[in-house]
Amino acid sequence: MAPQWSLTNHLLGTNSSLFTSATQHPFLLAAAHGTLPKDTLSRWLANDRLYIHSYIRAAGKLLESIELPIELATENYETRLVDWLIEALVAVRREERMFLDVAGRYGLSLGLGSSSEIKTMMGEKLPGLIIIEQSFRDIVPNVSARSVQGNAPRRLAWLEGAVTFWGTERCYLDAWSWAKANEPESKDVRDDEDGGALRKEFIPNWSSEGFREFVERLGRLIDEAVAGELEMIDGEEERENLKLETLQRVEAKWKTLLEGERAFWPEISNE
Repeated sequence: MAPQWSLTNHLLGTNSSLFTSATQHPFLLAAAHGTLPKDTLSRWLANDRLYIHSYIRAAGKLLESIELPIELATENYETRLVDWLIEALVAVRREERMFLDVAGRYGLSLGLGSSSEIKTMMGEKLPGLIIIEQSFRDIVPNVSARSVQGNAPRRLAWLEGAVTFWGTERCYLDAWSWAKANEPESKDVRDDEDGGALRKEFIPNWSSEGFREFVERLGRLIDEAVAGELEMIDGEEERENLKLETLQRVEAKWKTLLEGERAFWPEISNE
């Protein structure tokens, strides 16, 4: 039996240099080495907090679009996705509270206050935030609910949205896991320029096994759903056509998301 085709593995294998630059940035290396100035970290955290707000709105839009099963005691891909999104919403609200707590304890600014104060304290939005905000606004494609082949329902209508959420979380996980792997063993976090906020508080949280399992769970859901659709097709040519159609739906969004993730890290001077 041929191995099950994985959409997420396929995406990770495309635009590999872009993925690397999005997850192995000088900002992350400085964070790992404890050389990131507080003002640079503050600006990034302020942008990341706005990312959380956009994430919450996008999750609401995707939840609203999902058709849940009418049958009793039925769990399908849609119900699993709803469960994941609800868990994600709880997690990002918890993370925003963590931002406020850590910022207060380590003397970081998150641009709290009026709109003019936010602009002064965090500067202009990072280019990557603007790209990702647009991806979140487009979380539910503006297409007919019916397939272009006729009257059949559009297959996995939530696929683009799920890939967007998986992609941004996967980039975040890989980026901070790479930072964790590059931390010097001998340097005391108390000597870090941010006082240890990143290496003591943030990096362990964003590279944890719990977070990895959370991200991988959505990846498995996506792969199983796509593989299930492919298995329902009898002919090899028809399966390949469906695979091509699936890739056409998500590959461009994946590339745009990677561009946004790469541009989400502030540029810093060389250490």
